[in-house]
Amino acid sequence: MAAIDSRLARPRRASIIGLIVATAVLYLAADVLIPLAVAILLSFLLAPAVRRLEGWKFGRVASTLVVGVLGFGVILAVSAIAATQAVSLAAKLPEYRQNIVKKIHALRHPDRRSTIGKAAEAIKDIEKQAAPERPPVPVKETPGSSFEALADFLAPVAKPVAMTLAVIVFTILFLLNREAMRERLIGLLGTSRISATTRAMGEASYRVSRYLGTQLIVNAMFGIPFGIALWLIGIPNALLFGLLGMVLRFVPYVGVWIAAAMPIALSFAISDGWTPVLWTAGVFVVLELLLAYVIEPWLYGKSAGLSPIAIIAAVLFWTWLWGPIGLLLATPLTVCVAVIGRHIPEFGYFNMLLGTDPVLTPRERFYQRLLALDHEDAARMIEQHASVHGMARTVDEVMIPALRLAETDRGKGALEPMRERFVYEHIRRIVESLEPPAPANAPGALCIVAAHDDADHIAAVAAAKLFAPSQVCVVGAPALAAEVARSAAERHRTSVLISAVPPGAAHYAGYLARRLRRELPNVKIVVGLWAGEDSGGTTRDRLAKLGVDHVLVLIAETPNVLRQLATAANQERPDRAKRSAPR
Repeated sequence: MAAIDSRLARPRRASIIGLIVATAVLYLAADVLIPLAVAILLSFLLAPAVRRLEGWKFGRVASTLVVGVLGFGVILAVSAIAATQAVSLAAKLPEYRQNIVKKIHALRHPDRRSTIGKAAEAIKDIEKQAAPERPPVPVKETPGSSFEALADFLAPVAKPVAMTLAVIVFTILFLLNREAMRERLIGLLGTSRISATTRAMGEASYRVSRYLGTQLIVNAMFGIPFGIALWLIGIPNALLFGLLGMVLRFVPYVGVWIAAAMPIALSFAISDGWTPVLWTAGVFVVLELLLAYVIEPWLYGKSAGLSPIAIIAAVLFWTWLWGPIGLLLATPLTVCVAVIGRHIPEFGYFNMLLGTDPVLTPRERFYQRLLALDHEDAARMIEQHASVHGMARTVDEVMIPALRLAETDRGKGALEPMRERFVYEHIRRIVESLEPPAPANAPGALCIVAAHDDADHIAAVAAAKLFAPSQVCVVGAPALAAEVARSAAERHRTSVLISAVPPGAAHYAGYLARRLRRELPNVKIVVGLWAGEDSGGTTRDRLAKLGVDHVLVLIAETPNVLRQLATAANQERPDRAKRSAPR
């Protein structure tokens, strides 16, 4: 995938202010926005099923009601079972009290004769001596009315019930008015962005529904076997821990460990030995390894499009904003934010910070590694790229563009002398270490000449690796036209390739080509402006007037172009001989 355009990814002042305001609104209006966010995510999850029923000639209202009743029925049934299991477990805890107290007492009050016991006693003595004496605080008892007692009883229940009802209502309304809500959002963002907004909403809906659906399947593949295994081991309320495992696995990285810690702790509390604890931990490890390394890679294919660091940061951020609900919603909400950054340029920095798309292109990464004086990493990048795309394409797509970046920085005076020497020296070493492809048969002997500086010489060395060593010679910079002409004549070279790396290389290449044309009138002269893109027509015309037969832009094209020029020259010789013969 293409790298992110850093010019579009820089946060502007207005967007940063808007981000701060949005964060404040999310925090202050959490009681209203949490049900809304949950309803949006649930509508993403349930919308495919509604569309499927509509495709079977069900009406919009009937499809929505059927999916809503089934979906919320399952959710409420699972919640009721979990609550029943939790109450049952709480009722059984007194049965394990003696064993729990015994083990906790053993941990808190070790044998005084042991080393640990002596250290614990010493720490307790220090705490007693350092702790200040505090006077007792009198406690006032205020009688409360029956109405206040009823309010205290309903207060913890009223808010969750109200939020649950709000989620159900919002979800049903979103499913019934999908198109209308989409059109209103497009109108809010502006019809000039109708294409980007449509793509963003489609991608967000696809990614979130795919993530939630796939994660639900994976979590069920963990929770159901885990609950059955706990029941076989003899852990009380195994169904509760299986359901908790399904839910807590929605929390990235830490949720599954929390789900495992609770039954492991309970097995430790209720058992006299270590066998149930080891069995519980072993079942968890086996299931998690199977899911993490076999099932999840096969089911997911592509990830949610978030980097691991972004997921952890998102968990912390949304938990700070919305508490436990934010912990569960962190990943899907962050997916939506990253999608917005991918399609709306003003928020491109979201995709840069949260997404998995490369921020730098391969050429920029290679150049950055060299600027960081990291030869090993730079060489490893080139080796990997060449193993996939071949040497010639790697030179054209990565190394020559990196040389262009270095030439631009050198022209600006942005390269320190030490880094400049390192960049050019190590690019040359990497070029020389590349394993060349099968050498092309050069149509006659070839001389490759560096037009002006080290970058031109490095490109010349790379081009020479495409030919057999006996067929090519390389003349480094600075090259004098007289010396090049003499070398070409002595070695019977039929073609001369002038290697030039922009920017500013066309001037030196043209000057050298004009001098060589005077010295070598019958030799084919080719200029390689290694730009990786087609050179302008003005530059080609100017070089042609100076005696250049062809202008190259890619090193990979060099053998074919030289072969075509040699074929054309062979066809011209008989015609030239006929014209020069006496009549």
